[in-house]
Amino acid sequence: MKKWIVMLAMLSLLTACAQTPGPAELTELSVATSESADAEETPAPISTAEPTATPTATPTATPEPTVTPAPTPSATPAATPAPTPAPTPEPTATPTAEPAPAQVSMSYGAVPFDLAAGTEQWWSIDSSDSAYWAVQENINAMRAAGGLAPLAMDSGLSAAADARCESFVAGAPFDHSGMTTRSEICAAGPLGSASAVCTGWQGSPAHYANIMEPSFTSMGVGCWFCQTAEGQYTYWVVTFN
Repeated sequence: MKKWIVMLAMLSLLTACAQTPGPAELTELSVATSESADAEETPAPISTAEPTATPTATPTATPEPTVTPAPTPSATPAATPAPTPAPTPEPTATPTAEPAPAQVSMSYGAVPFDLAAGTEQWWSIDSSDSAYWAVQENINAMRAAGGLAPLAMDSGLSAAADARCESFVAGAPFDHSGMTTRSEICAAGPLGSASAVCTGWQGSPAHYANIMEPSFTSMGVGCWFCQTAEGQYTYWVVTFN
């Protein structure tokens, strides 16, 4: 019986020795435990500094659109200014009337239409025709009645007057745009005599003023005429210098 007790006691001792770790295992365990303890007991340092925030650009506020206020209608409309009255025209003095031309005896000086009868062509007068000299006589009679000196007949001025009549027959404008002398007077129509055309010029203020120009000393005469079944036609020109 004791033998079994002794054997059981030895068996118990052997079992206890087998469960106790050796020195090497304790060291390794201690090291591992030390690192674990340090990890558990020594917390990682906590930074108390405020985190540096990355600066962000401050957005620029978009200005609100300017709104033009609507005009406030007024209850009473503004009065329209009264129109400026038209000025009253001042009466002007009555212009002094030019004295009427003195009545003078006109030389007849017929245009030789018999030369043109039946031809339906234009003809012209020259110094061989009575109408040529009658125009000079009538113009000088008007000047004499106004106290002016007579005008001498100038062949060069007569040639210019004849050329002007020819231009009218050819269709040039019946005006003074083609005048080649210092001044001229013209006439057109069925004026078959020197007395007829000079009476017409005497009754026209503008033509009569040319005839009565004191500075003129010479003149020329031209006349072209035509006779057709429809009637008689003439162009007259007197040139001055």
